[in-house]
Amino acid sequence: MTATTPLVSVIIPAYRRADFLNQAIASILRQTLTDYEIIVVDDCSGAEIVARYQLPPMARLIVRAANSGRASIPRNDGFHASHGQYLAFLDMDDVWAPEKLASQVATLDAHPDIGVTFCHYTEVDETLTPQRIQTPPPRLATDILKQVLARNMIRTPSLALIRRSVLEAVGGFDEKIICTADWDLWIRLARLTTFHADAERLVLYRYSAGQQSKNLLRMRRGGVVVLQKALEWVKQERPDLLPILHRRLAHLYSRYAWTQMSAGEEIPAVLHSLTSAFSSDPLTWRVYLGFFRFAGYALARRQHG
Repeated sequence: MTATTPLVSVIIPAYRRADFLNQAIASILRQTLTDYEIIVVDDCSGAEIVARYQLPPMARLIVRAANSGRASIPRNDGFHASHGQYLAFLDMDDVWAPEKLASQVATLDAHPDIGVTFCHYTEVDETLTPQRIQTPPPRLATDILKQVLARNMIRTPSLALIRRSVLEAVGGFDEKIICTADWDLWIRLARLTTFHADAERLVLYRYSAGQQSKNLLRMRRGGVVVLQKALEWVKQERPDLLPILHRRLAHLYSRYAWTQMSAGEEIPAVLHSLTSAFSSDPLTWRVYLGFFRFAGYALARRQHG
């Protein structure tokens, strides 16, 4: 670390899993680039959990008085408390390769026009054992905004390094969005700046299928919220992207309806999602498949209700 303003601010939102956090911290301390600050924002885990955090002396710990229920709030807390030229958000259950920061800083230093650089990842289980099947790295299209509207190609904020000036320009994470605020951030940044993609797998992304399924309803609803928000300005600024945005909305509304049915939600709520999917794009095949499944679902609920 230098005695002056750090080059990189590393921000970690933490909640309860001290073992995961300590592994994430250890991977920061192994970085070949050493000009950084560490800010850990604990989301009201409790004193007994915080006492097990193995933080280096130069790390700053912010303990929230109440749980936020979403990662965007502690991420913003860390962002507002930070001083680095570049921002790196490390999820507590992920681990960085030693060259991660050095490689990404070199990219942003060499290309002032690039506001966001991100690497690829190796998917691992809770023990950090790599999974048998790995996702191929994304390739950036010429139209970054079109690509990121179609899907969230940056799986986790742990992959990215962001130039402070562009993050300040968009105002950080949208704290009203649950589960998918990172996708919303990439969309807003793609509206403003250029991205760079590195195919190197510089992050161990810890994925738990069981945990993911618990959040599936909120995640799919969050995806709908993200695209509905983007629709407000895409109409004016990029009307050429409206067809792809409507198709994507229809797809997400349909998947949300399927998840609602799996969760046993009320008939009117499911029907609202399906009709929203149809309104977004009546030519999307998944919409009709959803209505077909809904017919059986509604009948079963009425018979047992």
